[in-house]
Amino acid sequence: MLKISIILGTRPEVIKLAPVVHAARTFGHRVKLITTGQHRELTYPLLKFFDLQPDLDLDVMTADQSLTGLSERILRGLNQHSETLKDSDYIFVQGDTVTACLGAYWGFYSRIPVAHVEAGLRTYDLGAPFPEEGNRQLIGRISRFHFAPTLQAAMALEKEGVDPSSIYKVGNTSIDALNWAMVKLGERSLSELSEVPRSVAEFASQGRFILLTAHRRESFGPGFEGICEGVLGLLKSQSDIRVIYPVHPNPQVRDRVRKRLGGHERILLCDPLAYVGFLALLRAAEVVLTDSGGVQEEAPTLRKPILVLREKTERPEGVEAGFSQLVGTHPGTIIKATQAALKNGLSTKASNPYGDGQASTRMMKILGENA
Repeated sequence: MLKISIILGTRPEVIKLAPVVHAARTFGHRVKLITTGQHRELTYPLLKFFDLQPDLDLDVMTADQSLTGLSERILRGLNQHSETLKDSDYIFVQGDTVTACLGAYWGFYSRIPVAHVEAGLRTYDLGAPFPEEGNRQLIGRISRFHFAPTLQAAMALEKEGVDPSSIYKVGNTSIDALNWAMVKLGERSLSELSEVPRSVAEFASQGRFILLTAHRRESFGPGFEGICEGVLGLLKSQSDIRVIYPVHPNPQVRDRVRKRLGGHERILLCDPLAYVGFLALLRAAEVVLTDSGGVQEEAPTLRKPILVLREKTERPEGVEAGFSQLVGTHPGTIIKATQAALKNGLSTKASNPYGDGQASTRMMKILGENA
């Protein structure tokens, strides 16, 4: 039996680490689940959905907190619980958040081997995505196990000089979570789901709609202006299309979006949806406009065209397979690409390049082989 501490703090981390927690317990390992509270209002409903209860909550968030302040509070919180965590055989972190970076950093300083879930994603541009690209590269230098989701991610690590014997291509745990959630969702429509507000289900029932998600820090300012302008221009040119936008609670996103898009009769701005509700909305959408990494991974399983509102992506496999297209934040490009996607749909017959739903099981087998 291994003693594993799993550190998470954001909504995507809950989704991608929940299958790891369940797999570890299935294999008989003892798991301590630590949440930093980075996205507290978004994570607790998800933890409940996945039948998980944190052992520790660091409760780090304060209003208008800087990245530096957040980092300091995470490290201080972990250090305050060092007596509880120091007997861990492994520290697990996922992805590229401040929680993941500081969790790995604390584990490294505590001489506890770090296992990085979703390792090796790269743009090699420290400003895009910011601060995620820097966080990933930092974690990649101090981890013991690098669980890469794809061959390209594994090759990126090897090219950077990471010991090949520590790199394992396992797939992405987002597909593990997606498959689990789709079983719970079944064939229920939007109107049949308690996780989808009535106003959202009614709006979606009135015709074809685009699902929009955008929240990246590098788009704050001109980027969000371009996205909003592109959406408004698209609706002006396409009278039969509607837009549903679950808006991230960050004030720099929420306030700008409400000012630019609020009040339009064919745009619905809503609060972030519960995970299974969002998947149902994703399944019903015609096209997806997003800057989210997780959505880039999930949409191929549901056979949805993805227009990525970024200049670069650390998930190029979806572009190469024909699921995704990089469109950036220029209004004209967004309008043209969305019109084409609405007309042509998805042409690729490829399977989801990000995994088959068995990543978490593979990780536990690898740990057992190396124990």
